[in-house]
Amino acid sequence: MKAGLITFHYAHHYGAQLQAFALQKAVEKLGFSCEIIDYVRPDTIEGSSLFKKGASPGAILSNIHTLLRLPSFRRRQRRFNSFVKAHMKLSKKRYTSLEDLLANPPDYDRYLCGSDQVWNPTIFRPNGFDPAFFMPFAGEKKRAAYAPSFGMDSIPEPYIESLREYLSGFSALSARESSGSEIIRKLTGRVTEVVLDPTMLLDESDWLRICPRERRKMPYLLCYFISDPTPFSGMVGMISGRLKLPVVILCGSRKPIPGSRARVYDAGPREFLGLIRDSAFVCTNSFHGAVFSILFKKDFYSFQSAVKTPGQPAGSRLQSLLGRLGLEDRLLAAAPGRSVPESLESGIDYRMVMEKLERERQRSLDYLRKALE
Repeated sequence: MKAGLITFHYAHHYGAQLQAFALQKAVEKLGFSCEIIDYVRPDTIEGSSLFKKGASPGAILSNIHTLLRLPSFRRRQRRFNSFVKAHMKLSKKRYTSLEDLLANPPDYDRYLCGSDQVWNPTIFRPNGFDPAFFMPFAGEKKRAAYAPSFGMDSIPEPYIESLREYLSGFSALSARESSGSEIIRKLTGRVTEVVLDPTMLLDESDWLRICPRERRKMPYLLCYFISDPTPFSGMVGMISGRLKLPVVILCGSRKPIPGSRARVYDAGPREFLGLIRDSAFVCTNSFHGAVFSILFKKDFYSFQSAVKTPGQPAGSRLQSLLGRLGLEDRLLAAAPGRSVPESLESGIDYRMVMEKLERERQRSLDYLRKALE
């Protein structure tokens, strides 16, 4: 039986490409054939280009920064593209619009909508859901959703009725966060399982197979922040000083952390994995930064801003995951004058964490197997 998977797989974001790879791999490990439907929106291609369009101050500063480090950013872009070619099985045809998908539908026995924020109505241009990620092109064939995220705690009023209609075509529904499960329950009356992000369906050995062979020999504290790290730089400095570790920054945000030993601009998905694998400690505000810290059994802290953007969850997916694994003390809020937490000295009991993770993994795989069968 052959499954067609639609998700974010092209975007040059570590979490997007690694979750797409992981879900395809997990489906195959369950005994099914799986292809990723090569659906790439024009704005995704634009967003993954080296230079930003427009003449806004932010775009100009970003483009100047890119020019100053152009060889590194070009290597990064090549590494993302080569990761897709080397590790993902794509449909023969590339699709760039819903009309394209409906006119010439990809033919599979089952259709699977993947994870990441594919159901967030605010990230597409113009704002609103992208119907392609609800797979109307599947016709009467079975449609299942594995761990999609809305990226918010509640759905804005203008989108509620369209979402209710989109969800009616699914034979199996799940969510990545408890808030997403509650949204689906309220709209459909169906009890929806909260399942693991696809990256956690694979274990450490699966990820080590695609890590770079080269290892960094000197211990370091890895920082990976996808937004301005300034609110967290004081705490990072204290942790670095207490542990006597130099700081290496994987530059998700282009703003530096004072006192860092090195900044990495050219990492692709494999290099991202390698940086976490080889680190002695991780500080991050990225969901997948925390995920791979757990999978590689690293001491880590995951930071969240004390300021909550209206309509956006205050780290709900992290709270949901860390709560299930007994790692609530690894989530820190930015607070001026805060001292280093006591948990820094105690470390993480990964024997207990891995037992809980394995139970969650098996439950999530059971859902995925039943959804496809």
